[in-house]
Amino acid sequence: MADGRGSTEAGESPADRLIINDLTPEAYWDRRPNDAEQSWLSEIAELSPESFVLNAQLQADHEPTIEPILSRDFDGWRANRYIGEVRHKGRTLEIRPRLGVETITGWISTILNVQVLPRSAAHSNDQSSVVTQLLAALWRASVLTAGQHALPRTGLKVSSHGLSVKGRIDVGATAHRRAAGHHDLASTRVVRSYDNAPASAVVLADRYFDQRLAGDRWRGARLHEQMAVLRSATGARPKSPTLHEIRTARYSPITVKWRRAAELSWRILHEDPLGVAADDESTHGVLIDVAELWELFVLHCVGLAADEPVRHGTNEQASGHLARSTVEPRRSMGRLYPDVLVGEDPITALLDAKYKRLGGVRGVDREDLYQLHAYSSTFEAPIAALAYPATSVDLPMDERNSPWQTSNGTLSFLTLPTEKDRCVEKLAQWFGRSDSSR
Repeated sequence: MADGRGSTEAGESPADRLIINDLTPEAYWDRRPNDAEQSWLSEIAELSPESFVLNAQLQADHEPTIEPILSRDFDGWRANRYIGEVRHKGRTLEIRPRLGVETITGWISTILNVQVLPRSAAHSNDQSSVVTQLLAALWRASVLTAGQHALPRTGLKVSSHGLSVKGRIDVGATAHRRAAGHHDLASTRVVRSYDNAPASAVVLADRYFDQRLAGDRWRGARLHEQMAVLRSATGARPKSPTLHEIRTARYSPITVKWRRAAELSWRILHEDPLGVAADDESTHGVLIDVAELWELFVLHCVGLAADEPVRHGTNEQASGHLARSTVEPRRSMGRLYPDVLVGEDPITALLDAKYKRLGGVRGVDREDLYQLHAYSSTFEAPIAALAYPATSVDLPMDERNSPWQTSNGTLSFLTLPTEKDRCVEKLAQWFGRSDSSR
């Protein structure tokens, strides 16, 4: 442990690791960075997080929002929307979720409808790092989702010859053998096997987590059974596949989700700073976009609470425009992508998820207020809301005074519970109140 705040890697001193929480200003960190760390944090802020972020495995058609890992404000440095670890020039920045590991793993469970933290393992990982637990939850969810209907079995074409046909007769090969004086038959058959590139990547990632998490209960019964089948085919230590081999493996419509699980496994194995020597001067990292997790969690809860169709607004099919040219109507500017749209024709409600605090002296950020008003007017939604994670039982003033009337409809500012059932219940109440107010 490092000063009682977290684990350190072999060869890493506590002074080489800076542990902070997401969206927490520097003024509230456990300790203030020294001059060398200030310069080092400036370099971290210049890094592009795109190559480190693993959330793309959750939703293939979702374009990620890229923001700096760190930024400065009047309180100094603050972490933004990512949690995880970045190792740069021999130092490690660990960004922990301010809402806790169990909350984040609960969101992943809700989004993918799988139990990513087995109840039997809920208290077995206390000595493992926060980042390892979160990575394990994300990886476990991806593998369990991929294996809902089938394991990653692929077909291998095998040729044989003899007096009996095994599979289909190979006419050309048989003719060649006859010309060479042989009297047997050549045939081919397809052998189904789990010994392939995606399975090998998943088995190696399973081994990676098994070495870092306490006991074998972290998998859960279902994943334990699946991994036993895959290990029996690939061996406990298969050769590490390349990313090209994973992407070009033959997948059926049933097994195609294994490609994402295998890609995630490969990235964890090759980009994880936990496996980098403490004196390595290169840059490695793994990050989880927790703001995107909150967005997808809200989307899922709205789908359970609303009586109308719900769409994910952050894609090309559900976008709007702030303005159109009166000369050339096909030309527009200011494309808008609200996170959640309720109803189709017409749209009856929209929500935009904000993974930040609501409250304090400033209340709702002016930019967020203008954004919500633009969404409401562009999509002609009679009710619209910004959805924040609830961090207190007390309602912020902006929520207590909701809804707010505009020329287009009403705007609300909601702090939603971070647990699924309570979140769905509050959203259902909001829909009901909004319907009655109209």
